[in-house]
Order: sequence, then structure tokens, then C-alpha cells
Amino acid sequence: MTANTKKNEVITGCSAGVGESAAHYFAEQGWQVYAIVRKQVDADKLIDDSRGVIKTCLADVTDYKALQEAVNFVADDLGVQGLDALICNAGCGGSGPIEFLPIDELEMPININFYGTVYCNRLFLPLLRKAKGKIINLTSGSMCLAMPNLSTYPAAKAALEVYSRQLQAEVSHFGIRVIVVDPGHVKSRMTQTAPEQSKMNLAKLPPESFEFYGDIIENQISIVDDMIGSGKEPEDVAKVYYKIATSKNPKSFYAVGADGKVMRFLAKWAPEWVKTKVADYIQTH
Repeated sequence: MTANTKKNEVITGCSAGVGESAAHYFAEQGWQVYAIVRKQVDADKLIDDSRGVIKTCLADVTDYKALQEAVNFVADDLGVQGLDALICNAGCGGSGPIEFLPIDELEMPININFYGTVYCNRLFLPLLRKAKGKIINLTSGSMCLAMPNLSTYPAAKAALEVYSRQLQAEVSHFGIRVIVVDPGHVKSRMTQTAPEQSKMNLAKLPPESFEFYGDIIENQISIVDDMIGSGKEPEDVAKVYYKIATSKNPKSFYAVGADGKVMRFLAKWAPEWVKTKVADYIQTH
């Protein structure tokens, strides 16, 4: 690709996992990548390991001012060009019973997964409009089943799916496409560090939470421990991102892998009693 024809993308959450893999994969295909990370050490590693062109911006997706500065940097660097793709990959999980979680733990999944995505979509829209670009927002199959002890994480992802449909209705006349991706279970930083994060969350709970929710908490600990080493490779999801970004007519929704597709099939077609049985099985096995 020449300087004038080189495609470009912004991707958030690039410090590890799918985001890091996608940044490198797009760069290797000749794309100009703008990677948004929170820490300088992660930015340096991305650049050092890159086999293509990756430029980094330091920002937390919940920090609107920092994101505006990132947008300004990308706009100045692109010049007259627009933005071909925005991949809102940053996210975080959550665990613990709603009744006893500290307020900041309740707010975090919503602030990062939902508002962080909304902020990025909103701020990069002028650049996306210039190129008739694509927005890729990340959801989760956790919203498909009624599972306890996941804090507000599933609710944040459910809201994100509704919001993405709304945004598509607002921006379709610009030629912008909004696509939602459910990556399924991935070997991401979030899943690989879930046991450690879960223990930190549990340490914040008052003793009475274990009195009322002890069995549910113990089941959740077991599920989280089983996550280590499991899941699809991050590059599997990165390749789906690339397929969407290079497609002339992408679908509005993609589920990655058999696990993601099965979960969506259950959510759409299975009666409630079947979904309840599946949720119960996951919690106890």
C-alpha cells in the first residue's frame, strides 16, 4: 500500500490479549495502526514487537479528555484522510453479589465496557465519516444466560448491543457501518487474570456476603479457576476483526468460534427452562 492508499485503524485495549494480537495482525497486513493503551510500558512493547506501523496513544477509555487528545493526535497524523476502522476492544469483567459489591466495583464494568465504547464511538465519528469507516464494538455471551455473581458486566454488554443498533440507525446515512462482535471464550488478559481479580473483589466483600451467597461465590471461584489456559487464541478473534474491516458488506453481528455461536443459538431459540438448566450446569460443573 502507498501512503495515500494505506488503510488505518484505531484499536483500544491493546496491552495484551486480543487487542495486542489485532494491532500486530493489522500492522502485518500493511495497515497503519493507532493503538490506545493506558501505560507507557505497554505502548513501548507494542512498538518494539511490531512488524508493521503501529503508533500509540496513552488513554483510559473512561477518561473523555484523554480520549479527545488521542483523537487529536490521530487526526493530525492522518491529515486529510479519514479513519477506516475503529475497534473498541477495551473491556473488563466483574464478579460478586450485587447486594454487597462496593459501588466502584458495580460502576466499573459499565464505565469501561459501555461508556468507554460510547466515548470512543462519539469522538472518532468525524474521522470515520470522512472514510465511511467501520465501528466494531465488543460484546459477550455472558448476557445470554442468567448467571449470578457477575456484577454489572452482562448488563453493560446487553446495553452495548442495544446501543450499537441505535448508533447504526443514526450513522448509516454517512456510509458508516456498526458491527458487534461476540468473541466467545478467549485466552485474554481478562480471562487469564480472572482468578487474581476475583480474589481481589472477594476480599472487598463483607463477611455477611459469604453467609448469604457462600455457595454461589464458591461456584464462581471454581468457574474462574477453570478459565486459566482455556479458550481460543487471541489471533482467532483478531482475524475476524480484519475480515470485518476489509469486507465491503459486513454483517451486523459476528460470533467467533463454536462456543460463541452455540451461546447465541441458545439465547435466540431455547426456551427459558433450557437456558436455566444450562446456566445451572455451568455453575456446578
